[in-house]
Amino acid sequence: MSSTKVTQLKPQDEVPYEILREIFLLTLPKRDCDRIHPSYSPTIVSQVCSRWREIAFSEPRLWDTVMFSTSRNFKFKIGGNQRDRFIQSGNIQRWFHRTGGSHTLVLGEEASDKAETCLISQLFPIIVEFSARLRTLKIALTSASHLDYLRELSQVPQFGELVKVGIHASVRASMTSNDVKTLRTIDAFKGTKTPKLNEAHFMLDMASPGKFAMPWNQLRVVRLKGCPTRQVSPLDWMQLLVNCPNLETAELIKPFDPDESWASWPERIPQISLSDAPKYVRDELPLVSLTIHDADSYLHNHQVTGSPECMFIHRANFACLKHLTIRLRPWPMQAEQPERWLVQALSGLKKLESLTLYTGAQFRSNSPYPYRFRAIVQNWAAAAPPPGGFGALRTFTLQYAHNHAMDLVQLLQGPLSTTHCPSLSMTIAGEDGEMDTWRALLGDPAFSGVVGRLKVTPRSKFNFQ
Repeated sequence: MSSTKVTQLKPQDEVPYEILREIFLLTLPKRDCDRIHPSYSPTIVSQVCSRWREIAFSEPRLWDTVMFSTSRNFKFKIGGNQRDRFIQSGNIQRWFHRTGGSHTLVLGEEASDKAETCLISQLFPIIVEFSARLRTLKIALTSASHLDYLRELSQVPQFGELVKVGIHASVRASMTSNDVKTLRTIDAFKGTKTPKLNEAHFMLDMASPGKFAMPWNQLRVVRLKGCPTRQVSPLDWMQLLVNCPNLETAELIKPFDPDESWASWPERIPQISLSDAPKYVRDELPLVSLTIHDADSYLHNHQVTGSPECMFIHRANFACLKHLTIRLRPWPMQAEQPERWLVQALSGLKKLESLTLYTGAQFRSNSPYPYRFRAIVQNWAAAAPPPGGFGALRTFTLQYAHNHAMDLVQLLQGPLSTTHCPSLSMTIAGEDGEMDTWRALLGDPAFSGVVGRLKVTPRSKFNFQ
């Protein structure tokens, strides 16, 4: 009797190709910079067995992104020697060739705020080789000589698929004052060669974004981040708004208002109105979403009060703005805080639907943050509703301290009452350890008139960055 050899299949061998492929995609790390780490997908799944390797190598979306990072925030970042070996051994080309001949690609470097070295000299020939297929390109420069690489990119005939570009230039230390004054416009990404480009991120320590030629009319999303040696100024912001007539989403990181005219002396501040600050852009702008992180001002350094965020809102006519997110920084506790300026700026946003005010820090007993947030609520509650009210406002998310909770009642029964904001729902981001205290407060009879429009959620549930 002849014997029959039975091959026992492993469980993973029975999973259909299409399902395994989708599972592999789900295992990709959230941050692009982690993909090249050998302990993460796609490398790790391609080493399990020959079948998995075959499936992984045939899926372009597993290999279409190579992003390096020098930031300390990336837990699994690879070291400098590993990065060099990865590039010099041809791994980037191997990854990209696995995607076929037409799949679009992501390439570049996430540089830290204080980056001292970068990879542009090694990445430049790869950028040129795959220029026609790049979807996202992030470039870091750490010396004035590196600007020549961008100038050479102007010779590349097409970045036909490029949708998003990021330029991080920390080069001021290697430039003289005359170098900065005579810096010529760099034409690496002119509109005729980047027909799909609609998003640009800038962090520049030597010039305004206008020094980099872009198809400004095409841009829909822009991110400006300040450097320690050069913050984002209101002038940068206004120039951007003028250059980008179709801008829909903007993010300002660490903007700084250097205007000294507000520091006439503290005793004048209570009499000054925000309307005294001129609008630089009076035409209605199409901007729909605006995020401001950690705005600062000349006033802060002189213990004079002010709301720097409002200067970046008030100086243009944001007739279409629907979504506003502000990460606040504290002011000196000993200074007066006319947060009425911020309230005045908000009152001019007639179409605002969602508002988020928060900080990246916890509310501790000795922290100045709770007092600034309370000042905003108190000034808002005391202000007369503007003509037309805040009728479009639907969601208001606010990081707040429980010991100032009664001020919320006055706000929700005053300018943000159902009469003025019929569709408003307010969410408080409270400290995680204070949820029981908040629940007890909301059960108090004083909150009975607003409890249906007010809820409290642990701060950890929000993606506050």
